[in-house]
Amino acid sequence: MHKWISLVVLAWMPALAVGQSIRCSDKIISEGSSGLEVSSLCGDPAQVEHKTIYKDASASASNVAVGTTTEVHVDLWTYNFGPDRLMQRIWLVDGVVVRIESLGRYGF
Repeated sequence: MHKWISLVVLAWMPALAVGQSIRCSDKIISEGSSGLEVSSLCGDPAQVEHKTIYKDASASASNVAVGTTTEVHVDLWTYNFGPDRLMQRIWLVDGVVVRIESLGRYGF
């Protein structure tokens, strides 16, 4: 069930975000990394947001009843690594990184 939810969220994300990664403590954080790994290597995020996304599950899976809605909880961790590096936002679903996006130097 959890993998199915992750697939739904990944299908929802824009294709441009696929394949992003960041470097923390000389290690690479990428899609599939755990939240525990991110926090141990990158430290505490500057900002944490909790979002709930409601998806039409019937559009993504043929064995789900029409009109079924799935609730997906997403955590967004924003890191500010200082003036020499771009700010990064990490999307986590069920404690696993599903997306990494660059926000620019000042979060724009």
